[in-house]
Amino acid sequence: MFKHLSLILFALFISSSMHMLYAQNSKSNNLKQEFANPPMKAWPKTYWWWINGNIDTIRIKEEINSMKKAGLSGFDIFEIGVPNRGPEDSKVPAGEITFMEDDFLRAVKIALDEAKKLEMEVGLNMASSWNAGGTWITPEYAAKSIYFSKINFNKKGVKLPFPKLVRTMEKGKIILEEDQQEINIKRNKQGKPVYYKEIAVLAVPKNCTSKKETVEKVIDITAFFDPKTERLNWEAPRGEYEIYRYVCANSGENLKLPSKNSHGPIIDHFDADATAFHFNYIINKLKTILGNDFSNSSLKSLYLASYEALGNVWTELLPQKFKSLNGYEINKYLPVLFNDRDLEGPFPENIKRDFQYTLSELMIDNFYRKAKEISNAHGLKINSESGGPGFPLHNVPVEPLKSLGVMDLPRGEYWINHTRMNDEGIDILRVVKEVSSASHIYGNGVVEEEAFTSFQHWQEGPYEMKPMGDRAFCEGMNRVVVHGSTHNPRGSGNPGWVYHAGTHYNDKRVWWPKVKPFNQYLSRISNVLQKTDFKADVLYFYGSAVPNFAGSKNSRFYAGPGYDYEVVNSEILMKTTVVDGQLILPTGAKFKVLALAPEQEMMPEILLKLKQLAKMGAKIISEKPKSVIKRKAILSPKAINSEIDALWVDLSNTTSTALTIKNKVFSGISVDQLLKLMDVSPDFSYADDTFNVLDYIHYSKKDSDYYFVRNTTDKWVSRNCTFRQKDKIPEIWDPVTGNINSVSIYENTENGIRLPLTLPPYGSAFIVLSKGNSKASYSSISSHEQDPPILKYSKEGTLIMTQGDFNTKVGEKNIDISNRIKEQSLVGAWELFFPKVQDAPERIVLPDLIPWSESDVEGIKYFSGTAKYVKTFPYEINSSTADNQRIFLDLGDLTNVGEVWLNGQNLGITWTKPFRFDVTQVLKAGENLLEIEVSNTWSNRLKGDAVTGKNFTNTNIKATSINGLNKIKVPWKDVPLLSSGLKGPVKLIFMNTIK
Repeated sequence: MFKHLSLILFALFISSSMHMLYAQNSKSNNLKQEFANPPMKAWPKTYWWWINGNIDTIRIKEEINSMKKAGLSGFDIFEIGVPNRGPEDSKVPAGEITFMEDDFLRAVKIALDEAKKLEMEVGLNMASSWNAGGTWITPEYAAKSIYFSKINFNKKGVKLPFPKLVRTMEKGKIILEEDQQEINIKRNKQGKPVYYKEIAVLAVPKNCTSKKETVEKVIDITAFFDPKTERLNWEAPRGEYEIYRYVCANSGENLKLPSKNSHGPIIDHFDADATAFHFNYIINKLKTILGNDFSNSSLKSLYLASYEALGNVWTELLPQKFKSLNGYEINKYLPVLFNDRDLEGPFPENIKRDFQYTLSELMIDNFYRKAKEISNAHGLKINSESGGPGFPLHNVPVEPLKSLGVMDLPRGEYWINHTRMNDEGIDILRVVKEVSSASHIYGNGVVEEEAFTSFQHWQEGPYEMKPMGDRAFCEGMNRVVVHGSTHNPRGSGNPGWVYHAGTHYNDKRVWWPKVKPFNQYLSRISNVLQKTDFKADVLYFYGSAVPNFAGSKNSRFYAGPGYDYEVVNSEILMKTTVVDGQLILPTGAKFKVLALAPEQEMMPEILLKLKQLAKMGAKIISEKPKSVIKRKAILSPKAINSEIDALWVDLSNTTSTALTIKNKVFSGISVDQLLKLMDVSPDFSYADDTFNVLDYIHYSKKDSDYYFVRNTTDKWVSRNCTFRQKDKIPEIWDPVTGNINSVSIYENTENGIRLPLTLPPYGSAFIVLSKGNSKASYSSISSHEQDPPILKYSKEGTLIMTQGDFNTKVGEKNIDISNRIKEQSLVGAWELFFPKVQDAPERIVLPDLIPWSESDVEGIKYFSGTAKYVKTFPYEINSSTADNQRIFLDLGDLTNVGEVWLNGQNLGITWTKPFRFDVTQVLKAGENLLEIEVSNTWSNRLKGDAVTGKNFTNTNIKATSINGLNKIKVPWKDVPLLSSGLKGPVKLIFMNTIK
């Protein structure tokens, strides 16, 4: 089929009328050429933990070379400490290395030089652990908070006490308690903080009970206060008052988990001068090893980890910024913002919203945007989990889409078998859709993900990681940053020291020498998604709240089976226009429907924008808000509640009339209902798509469409799938093997191209549809079963992997196929060889295949490593292969990774189901020699040492989470043994192809 397609394309090329069509397909052809072995930009990178001040420069070089050999394109150096919790013998010994000092910089130089030799790219985290900060941060640049004292006013000239610097959190409020210990920050001889600034002095009449009353009656008496003498010279009106004195001082917030010598305060993330001081300090340090020009170095990016500061924040310029953004002073609202425990009622005049918005703008402009400006000025990119994982998990006071959009390389995160569910059942630890949407709507192009984070130490292999990665790809990830690889000095043993979270992606891993095909798998998918454009039908506005969060795909919003969506924020929505009924973003992306998150109150700007978009012909769906938010901002447009009534129409009982109604916003109708009325069928559909058996994401470039589809189950799945495309030729791109195969069974239907698609357990594939004139060999295949048989498309033809009788169609002609499959089990004993590294026997004969963990031999039961199975088996000469027959070696089941040789020929590494190889050309008549190496994980040996008292392992991890008990730490002696080794049954499978 490929040869036929090439002739067609050549004919089109020489035809002047079709010259442009050929040019448009060049991008697709480039992707096809790169699919087998993608460029290094698409390969994964990893966090490289340098822990607790321990660095071994010899091991640095060894580890970098092992990363390159394994298929990693680079790493982010992340110097960090270790948790203080746990017994002493579970901690990594403290080294003497100090972050950004000479010894650390020398090690960085060695790492950068070695990476450059290997053409790898390096990033550097901007602190010892997180948040941003370090030993060099002086009080004026350190994080700040707001504090207050309160006294009863009794006379003019009263001395106002300096606030106690305490921080107790309760639902975001400061609570002053007399017996609470003050924070530990630098103080002067008078006992006051080295850094502090007066904010305001306010008088509040006693017995104010509501927020509204407090704001109405509060008196700003700052002008009557003398900071030098601390006396208040105020002539009070009649009545009793409480006097509040507010100051800004350091919060005492320090780095979360620094190494021994690297403790220090975090910076004021809302102050541009603090950001510049921090970045310039580190950049000037780097200049001592790299010179002034970083362009010749392998250092390409600077990394800002997630923001996880606690407590209320303040910064010196906040009042000024607040007024410029909102048009009024903040001072009189301080009591209700920071001392409202005893005050009733809602926040008046949306002060809380305006305050959060101010913090967001301050952080985005003065931290993220400033960081990018400085980094870019030195030829470096900036990347960050900016704004995440934020609300509702962490106290990140920013609008996340906007903050992520500032980044050159926005980054999110996801975990293996570890969740943090909110009350709505949304995993707030999973931040993928939010990052991909930000990257798309701001045109960044890259969607990095801190990937495969885990507390399940040494429990998983690539197959266990794959479903999490595929789910992230279906949410928009296009660059994998594995969390993570820990640096291990010589003498640390196996499995060695590790950071307390992560999948331990380093050369201490048992299966590490065989991990490259998994990394290649990730790179194939990443490369296609990096070089194509995301396609969706629906634009979803996630509301104007700050902070906010998008949630995982199909959680906060669901467009309906077979429809996908993009998340958009206020900034981009305000720049959206409409052409021919389609919503157009500044990037050029097009959408058919706009859906809004339900909000009780609506910003006037958004209401007026909706009115404009509806008038231009946009189709908009939203629950009807109750009112327009009344804003005090000077520049805020005016809108009134009656405009909501005029704009909205309820279609609950008249959904069929939707297309006849113009200039309105619809409620009472679902997104998929409206799309179907618009004659927009699902982009991807199959019979039981409401059960999410298959998940997908759609990208396109020029005239080619790329659907990445994943099997969400641990069973084989075969479905007749329809892709909303017309007059295109489908191919299956297999990211596990790199093979590209034509699809021989498909038909054009009213709703698109329909074809039978088979995926193995947790399998995935690209279905690529490109312009062309080739015709399918068959239009369909069916049997008495509801779903099509298990199929495999290959260059030799299509294999029906289900035995039975089937009916195929060629045009209007029916052709019956009686499909038979032959199997030959490799019965009898196996030799099993173990390395001389633990107490397993050097050689054992197995009468039958059983998992190592079920062996009666202790050394095998607890073995962790790579062992080799050897077997000879006959293949009789009268079993020679027919012309249309293929022979597969099926290994059944194995854990975790296998590598296979048949008759001395390396068949390759297998890491995911089905563990199967085509041996048609390798199998020979007579005796055949089969050799299989299988690698497991360290878990069983760690358990064995804990049970027997032996010392084949050494690590700082004394307990682990296990699947099913994800938030419970289990000591190694109690961890269940993991099924390991080759479990079979091993057999030859003989199948016929159909052309």
